[in-house]
Amino acid sequence: MMNTKKRMKINYRFMIVYTIIVGVIGIMLLFIPDFELLAFMLTASALGGLIGGSNGYEERDRQQLEKSYKLVFEWQMLITLAAFAFLALSRLYVVLEGPVAFLNNHWPGLIICIMCILLGIAGFQKRILGGIT
Repeated sequence: MMNTKKRMKINYRFMIVYTIIVGVIGIMLLFIPDFELLAFMLTASALGGLIGGSNGYEERDRQQLEKSYKLVFEWQMLITLAAFAFLALSRLYVVLEGPVAFLNNHWPGLIICIMCILLGIAGFQKRILGGIT
């Protein structure tokens, strides 16, 4: 007996869009008390799905994904440095106490959510827009 079920094949384009959406939803979940773990798990699974599914991607897509890692880590480093600069400057202003507390309490979730968004954008930009960087 043959299996007649059609299996949905998840392609690279779907995964990069999915990764961006999950990253944005993850950041929104960080604003809800006690949802940081859910945000972290959602974004980690999206990143794992994007990176781990690379065996099923076309060769061109796999190469573009590997090339986008460097760009993503560079932007992640710049964002992290900007956050540290913000934290250093916030010592001068009492008004910024709330955002500083948010950054200090949610930094692991923010890092992985931003990584998710950046990796999705880098893949989207390279795949759909033809690699304008």
